[in-house]
Amino acid sequence: MVLNKYFKIHTGKNTNVVISSQKEPFALGDTEGDKVIFRKYAVLILLLFGISFFPAFAATPSWEEKYSDESSLDLLSERTVELKKDWSSEETLHFITKVQKEDAKDLGEIPIDYDKSFQEVKDIGAFVTTPDGKKLKYKAIQDLAPYSGEPLYSNNRTKVITLPAVTPGSTIEWQAAIVNKKPIIKNSFDEYFSFSNTAPTKNLLFTLIVPKGLPFQITHYNTQIKPKVREETGKIFYQWQLENTDKFEPEEYMPPLYEFNEYVSISSIKDWKDIAQWYWALVNKNLKISQAIRDEVKKITAAKGSDTEKAQAIIKYLQDNFRYVSMSFGYNRYEPHPSDEVFANKYGDCKDQVLVAMAMLKEAGIKSYLALYRDEEGGNPKDKLPKPNYFDHVILALQLADKICYADVLAKGYRIDEIPLSLQGGWLFLINESGGFFSQLPILDETVNYSTLEQKIQIRDDGSALFEATSEWPRDFSIEVREKLKSMTEKQKKEFFEALDENRNAGGKMLERKWEGIESDYGRIKSIVKFESSQWADISGDFVSFSEERYGRGFDFTRKERKYPIMFWLNSLQKTTNTYSVPDSFEIVNIPKDINLKSKFSEFSRTYQRQGNNIVETEITVSRRARLPVSDYEAVRDFYNKVHQLTNGKIIIKKRN
Repeated sequence: MVLNKYFKIHTGKNTNVVISSQKEPFALGDTEGDKVIFRKYAVLILLLFGISFFPAFAATPSWEEKYSDESSLDLLSERTVELKKDWSSEETLHFITKVQKEDAKDLGEIPIDYDKSFQEVKDIGAFVTTPDGKKLKYKAIQDLAPYSGEPLYSNNRTKVITLPAVTPGSTIEWQAAIVNKKPIIKNSFDEYFSFSNTAPTKNLLFTLIVPKGLPFQITHYNTQIKPKVREETGKIFYQWQLENTDKFEPEEYMPPLYEFNEYVSISSIKDWKDIAQWYWALVNKNLKISQAIRDEVKKITAAKGSDTEKAQAIIKYLQDNFRYVSMSFGYNRYEPHPSDEVFANKYGDCKDQVLVAMAMLKEAGIKSYLALYRDEEGGNPKDKLPKPNYFDHVILALQLADKICYADVLAKGYRIDEIPLSLQGGWLFLINESGGFFSQLPILDETVNYSTLEQKIQIRDDGSALFEATSEWPRDFSIEVREKLKSMTEKQKKEFFEALDENRNAGGKMLERKWEGIESDYGRIKSIVKFESSQWADISGDFVSFSEERYGRGFDFTRKERKYPIMFWLNSLQKTTNTYSVPDSFEIVNIPKDINLKSKFSEFSRTYQRQGNNIVETEITVSRRARLPVSDYEAVRDFYNKVHQLTNGKIIIKKRN
């Protein structure tokens, strides 16, 4: 939430997807007589009520006029996918885009992604029509590796078409065909098409051509758009078309976009059991235990008693000795490499390292499985047509005693029973010998995602102060800092701590600093510092004022109206306790009123308690995971406004005469 002053986690989860909508035309009748009657009454109404009403009857702007202020317009967005009898397929792309503003000039670089191990790009054509009507052909077509310089072994490539003279007023048109030589899963086909775009679209067209009699499923999501279907020469043609689409305006803190996106999904895979059996075969094929694996497992588990301790030692061994390298060659985007090879090489991606962990755990007598992961925002795959490409990560599932634990072998610093905040709520498809099953990672509560700060602040006559501060850092932030420190040189560590000191005391003097947990393998970091801060309080004559800082309003929830529901994704808790010691030479003349704000998604309190010449200020911010209807928007905006308005209070003390 924006109220977090110590660290900020983005929870808006917005993307720039445009979701189109289809509107039914308004009509009074079907006969010419109806139209004549309507025109007569319209003229009579105008005469009766005066010419001032003419604007209400102004002509509705055309689609082009409505979006004349946009950076670009897609005049045509067309995809045609044809499935062949041998399960190969060919996708034809055809796009026409009008450039209207300067920031759309980069559309003159057109990327086409493909995998050269089983795809081919052909029949490329592209040109630009300048504002004065000249038609200019593309200047170059490059074939590039999209991840140059990154730890990635892949056959992914990008064709980049470069066009000349792309300026406001010009029109870009291009086409290409992508041939898919063989499917990832034998004798299978899946496809997806969204009635969406990143710009308003004049004509959106998707055509699917399949051999007659080939079984597959078509499911529509969030849309009433249905295809026109026809049969011709042993083929079935499905065609979806949408015209004059409106632009979707994204809003902050939205629920998952799949709930609003209008799209069609196609799959020939019968059910999820088929995918589980396919992937289970890949796991069994590549899970190989070498003598080197046996020797290492014996060595690192010798002193461990329980299965949990053994499993933790195995995962830590992987994290300490393996490096991440994406291995997305062709069909290995799904199939893990043989575990004995990955173990010997000491590198691999998530699925490769999970398979090594499974091999080592098996040697240690611990049952484990591979779990395909999909981010919570993407929605539960169980509710969708079966496809393997929903998932973008692989984690490890372990059978420990009577429960299943999940571990991300790439996430250092977490115990087996700890889920990284970034993975919470993610959807899992666990691959086993029985056809697999779905699960969901837990949503973490505020007892996991919390931070505390306790400060004793001794105020001096000149407005300076002596601080003694103890801070317990959030778990995930502690892990991130600890891992970064491990790779720093001594010089870098020195500069890091100097930066922390300067940020904390702002020109004052650090007197003492110590850390707890910074050398540990797991858990939170606690910092204990003592420092002087000069010119800390505000002085005006005999008066000195101070308090916890005021919150800025920020730019969230500033619109007058809201269209979509609101989603707050995280549970968190932050607590700050400041004990101010007022000098004996001063008297307390003002303590702000307590603040207690409560809402469905958050609680904020700042309270004051006088204890002799001390004042204890306690601030607690609780953020709750919540989904709110549009009708709650005013309350949300009011909460943000009130936090800003009410946190401007100051404690005021006055020098005694």
